[in-house]
Amino acid sequence: MSMNKRLFAVALGLSLFMSLAACSNQQSPSDSSQENASTSEGVSPSDSETNLDFPGSYIVPDGWVKMEKYSTEDKIFYAEEGHEEDELPDNISVEVKTNRYSAEDHMEFRDAIVRQLTMQASRVGAELTGEGTFTDQEDVLYIFTISEEDVVTKQFYIVGDKRYCLIHLTNFTGSESADEAAQAMADSFVWN
Repeated sequence: MSMNKRLFAVALGLSLFMSLAACSNQQSPSDSSQENASTSEGVSPSDSETNLDFPGSYIVPDGWVKMEKYSTEDKIFYAEEGHEEDELPDNISVEVKTNRYSAEDHMEFRDAIVRQLTMQASRVGAELTGEGTFTDQEDVLYIFTISEEDVVTKQFYIVGDKRYCLIHLTNFTGSESADEAAQAMADSFVWN
């Protein structure tokens, strides 16, 4: 992958983050009334890890591990086991942000995301596609795919009331298992 492509992948992620952050009602950790949440790898309770500040839970598929090096309290990164130290590993990040849209106004939220992603994709000649569906808990789920020559990014937006969970897959290898893992995490997400 060329340096320009790597820089674009980083810039796209940062740009999306900044654009959505600008639209959201940010809360400092001290202002937050978020409840306890847990993530569980596989199905064994002994494999659970708890993040007390995260306002939801989801299942991390077997074979995917937390990337401690890149994860923060607000954003958790995962990679396939054994690939955590690869130069460009397929990876999935999970974060929850606030916004001004109620759950009933999810189409306005979707439209704002589409406008931003369309601008970003057109700058680099990437293809943008999207679809709408529901999680296993019947929450609205928007999935946007940004296809470039060397990388495919999928963004899964799980809509809550004035908040959303973004599960962001960056797939450098074209791995189907990476797509399946991100989809499984989105489908299993539960708001606390």
